[in-house]
Amino acid sequence: MMLNDLANETLTAQLQAYSQRRFTGRLDIRASVTWSLYFCLGRLVWAAGGEHPVRRWHRHLKQYCPQIEADKIRLREVNMPRSTWEYLALTVLVRRHNITGEQAVATIKNTITEVLFDILQNAEKEQLIFISDPQDILDASLTLINPGKALEVAQQSWAIWRNAGLGKLSPNLAPALLQAEELHQITSPGVYYSMVELIDGKRTFRDLAIDVKQDLIVVTRSLVPYIRKQIVGVTKIPDFPQLIVPIAQRDDTSGILKPQANHIQTHSFPPRVSQTPHPQNIARSLSSTTQAKLVRPLVACVEDSLQECSIMADILTKARYGFVSIPDSVQAVLMLIQYKPDFIFLDLVMPVANGYEICAQIRRVEYFNTTPIVILTGSDTIVDRVRAKMVGATDFIAKPIEARKVLSVLLKHLDLSSFPADKFACLPDGSV
Repeated sequence: MMLNDLANETLTAQLQAYSQRRFTGRLDIRASVTWSLYFCLGRLVWAAGGEHPVRRWHRHLKQYCPQIEADKIRLREVNMPRSTWEYLALTVLVRRHNITGEQAVATIKNTITEVLFDILQNAEKEQLIFISDPQDILDASLTLINPGKALEVAQQSWAIWRNAGLGKLSPNLAPALLQAEELHQITSPGVYYSMVELIDGKRTFRDLAIDVKQDLIVVTRSLVPYIRKQIVGVTKIPDFPQLIVPIAQRDDTSGILKPQANHIQTHSFPPRVSQTPHPQNIARSLSSTTQAKLVRPLVACVEDSLQECSIMADILTKARYGFVSIPDSVQAVLMLIQYKPDFIFLDLVMPVANGYEICAQIRRVEYFNTTPIVILTGSDTIVDRVRAKMVGATDFIAKPIEARKVLSVLLKHLDLSSFPADKFACLPDGSV
């Protein structure tokens, strides 16, 4: 190995140099932890290392290869490099037709992005040392990634994270509830029991985002107020054990993978089913995909606040409406077209695009010409109401979100007679 002459240069310069040199081999980036980038003729093949490579593997399989259970994959010790076992596993999964080539490429690209993101964040506080090894060559049969484009994606993710005020907070930290009683006093029962269940100090922010099927920044920002009040703390947690078993358990047919359930079990994500009398949880409240497909009338809530969405979900699911949460204002119209809700709640103040802009965009879609759209806001003025009407809003309710307001406006603007009794759950229970 040789210490790189460009050790004090930026990561951008490093990747550009190795790309132009058409380097083949492994580049280690060392700080308090070590990451490894694998090149073939100047293109990226794989990225490894960091704090939680096994957790990362679990997350990416869950997201991009959901048909594969990470805790049932077994790797043989013989000839198994510790830093590239995930890549070799992907290779065998593709060869055996357990996953598609597209799924493997998505996993590779997002692994590289996550590793580069962590390197960029650590570069803000630590000096990076670059060491190359041209002898460590990885098979490049799955894909080759342009390092410049990969770094650009990671830089954009890091910029968004930092601009959201999260620069000093690592997504590899785990949120843990510190003051349960204080949380109980300032939140609704649905939010409280959801947070008690999921904010358990056993999941990193990245793990939690995958579990609740929400954007990482949305999940993390929703917890920042509680962190600042020291109701929620953050802590470092260990990685899961590597999925490597003794040679005696090998699969003689191919040599690398043994996806059998009857061998030693590795750690998997903690169960998401609540054992409390209140079974509401964020995953159900904020990503009711199954319910959204089956239950009518379907109500959508375009809202970037995890807490507000959880309150809305609690109200609507108790009243037996279908519910879908859309936290990303940029993707809101596309998601609405996908789900085709019968009623839309729309937050006024969101990042990138505000509620007025989104409302106008929704009304341009012919399908939503007559769909009720109700603006949610903390600023209930005559000017706000007039502007909301001008962009096509049906009505306007002021925060805080309360069951009485929500159910009243639904009964006011949603024609339940247009839904045959056997096509949706039922009318909301009780009076409002």
